[in-house]
Amino acid sequence: MEIYLIRHGESEGNRAAKLQGCEDFDLTTKGKKQAVKLGKYFSTVKLDYLYSSDLARAYETAKALEKYQSVQTIASKEFREIHLGPLEGKTREQIYEEYPEVKNKNLLQSGLAGTETDEQITARCRHFYKTIRNIKENEKAAVVSHGGFLTIFLMYLLAGEQWNTLHRPFQINNTGVTKLSWREDRLSIHYINQHHHLESIE
Repeated sequence: MEIYLIRHGESEGNRAAKLQGCEDFDLTTKGKKQAVKLGKYFSTVKLDYLYSSDLARAYETAKALEKYQSVQTIASKEFREIHLGPLEGKTREQIYEEYPEVKNKNLLQSGLAGTETDEQITARCRHFYKTIRNIKENEKAAVVSHGGFLTIFLMYLLAGEQWNTLHRPFQINNTGVTKLSWREDRLSIHYINQHHHLESIE
């Protein structure tokens, strides 16, 4: 099996340097161009499944990819970004002014009331893992999601339910692609954050 993990194109929230979480933002004009480039890049890859977060920035990106495929996008809130509660829609400067206690914390794991807990994130990672491990050996699937959730999921793959005790070193750009595969129970990470399909518009 081959699994492609894909971050959405540039959103209005990205452009405004806001933490988006589960707040909905559309793609920017640049983000739409990125999504088109992504779709064309995947035109030579026959997908058997195409999953997406149900948030607009991811779903719009998936639909651009879908145009070059013979499958329809399956959208689910299970693939959403980490829920950031009172931090959503704010810049880091605004957050540090309102919540100075989180200044030296990972904002995806701030512990503030109303934010998604590590336990809830772990449960979503577990569900995500089961979903993609059900893909058959000769099939290919893509999942369009969000930078925070995808980097945490990569940590989950490597460290299991202890992911939250370790430094998370990954960075994924808009429409960055990560390719995974399994042979029996052995995971292979072919590449992380490949985005050379954007070279002509960056």
